[in-house]
Amino acid sequence: MVAIPEVAPAPPARERVELQAVSGYKEALRSRGQNLTDQGVIVETLDGRSSLGEFNADMTFNPASVMKLATSLVALSKFPPDHRYRTNFLADGVVDPKARKLEGDLVVEGGADPMFSASDADEVARELSRIGISRVTGSLRMCGPFYYYARGYTSNLSRQTSAVKLRTVFERAGIKIDGETVFGDKSGEILVSHYSDQLSNILLYQNAYSSNAVAEVIGESAGGPQAVQDFLVRNLGLLDSEVHVGSTSGLYFNRITPRASLKVLRALLQTLDKYSLKPEDIMPVAGIDSGTMRARLAREDLRGAVIAKTGTLVSMDRGVSTLVGIVYTKAHGPVAFAIFNSDGSVNFYRRLQDQFLEQVIAEEGGPVPVGRFADALSETEPDSINQVLYKRGQEGSAD
Repeated sequence: MVAIPEVAPAPPARERVELQAVSGYKEALRSRGQNLTDQGVIVETLDGRSSLGEFNADMTFNPASVMKLATSLVALSKFPPDHRYRTNFLADGVVDPKARKLEGDLVVEGGADPMFSASDADEVARELSRIGISRVTGSLRMCGPFYYYARGYTSNLSRQTSAVKLRTVFERAGIKIDGETVFGDKSGEILVSHYSDQLSNILLYQNAYSSNAVAEVIGESAGGPQAVQDFLVRNLGLLDSEVHVGSTSGLYFNRITPRASLKVLRALLQTLDKYSLKPEDIMPVAGIDSGTMRARLAREDLRGAVIAKTGTLVSMDRGVSTLVGIVYTKAHGPVAFAIFNSDGSVNFYRRLQDQFLEQVIAEEGGPVPVGRFADALSETEPDSINQVLYKRGQEGSAD
C-alpha cells in the first residue's frame, strides 16, 4: 500500500473589496491636477487577508519620516523596549574629597543616548559635587558616541559642540575644569552612570514629534542606514528594488513601496506584541497625542481611532507628505493603510489624507477608538524625558 503524502493546506484566498474611498481619492487628486504616478495608496485588513483598495502600491516613493517606523523596528529587534542608553562619567586620576577636586581627567564615555539634555548634565554635575568634585585639574576627555540634545538638534551637533555644551553646563553648575576638552580612549574608575529613559518611551517621542535628531542617533546605535536596509531585506524579505534606506530619520533620499511599508508596519506590530506592547505605545494616537498627529483626525467622533506616523519633506521630490498606520473600524476591525503623496502642496495632501481616512471609516461602519484618551506625551519635554540613575564605584549591570 502506497502512503499518500500529506499536502499543506492552500493559503486562504485574499478577499478583494474595493472601497469607494479609494476611487474617490484618485478622483480628488485628478481634479486638483495631480499626476497619479506621483501618488500611491494601499488599504488592507491588518492580517493582510483582505485588500480594501490600492493603486501604485508597488511603485517606490519617498517615505520621508515614515522611515522612522523601520528604524523603530530595527532598534526593537536589537534592544528590548526597556533598554536604557548608558553614559558613564569616570575619574582617570585620584579624587580628593576634602579638597573637592579630581587630580586627573574627567572622562565621558558616551553610550549613544539620543536625548542627553541640559537637565541631565545638571543632575550629573550635582552628583559629582555630592561625591566631592567641584574642580578637575585635568581635561574633559570624551570617548564613545556622546550626543547632547539641544532642542531637537542632537545629530546636527558636532562632537566638539556637544562636548562644549556639556562642559558649559558643568562649569555653570560649579564644576571647574582646568584642562582642555580632548577626545581619546576610555580609562579610569566610574563615578556616575547616567541612564536614559527606556527605549519604548524614546521611540514614542521620536515618532510623535517626528524627531530627526533622535532617529539618527537611535539609527546609529542600531547600526546605521545600511543595517536597517539589510534587516528589511534579510528579515522581511523585501527586495532592494522595493526599499532604499538613505537615512534612519527619513531625511534626504529614501525609497519604499506602499506595500513594503505595510510589511514594515506589521513586523513592528509583531515585535511589539512579543513584549505585550500595543501600537500606541510607540506611535501617536491621532487627535490625542502631542506632536504631528495632534491636530489630525481630531473631530470628536474620530479622536483615538487612528494611530499613524507622518512624513513630510518640502525640499525633496517637489513636496512629500506620507501617512502610514492603522485605522480601527467596526466592520473589519483594525485596517492598515499607507498613503504616499509627492510633487504637490503638503498642506493639501494632509487635508486629503484625513478626508480619505474619514471616508474609509464611514464605509467600514464607523470608528472604534483605541481606548486611550490621555496625551501620553503631555509631560514629555526635551529637557525632562531622561530619568537619571546613579551608580558609584562599580560597573553595575550592563543594559
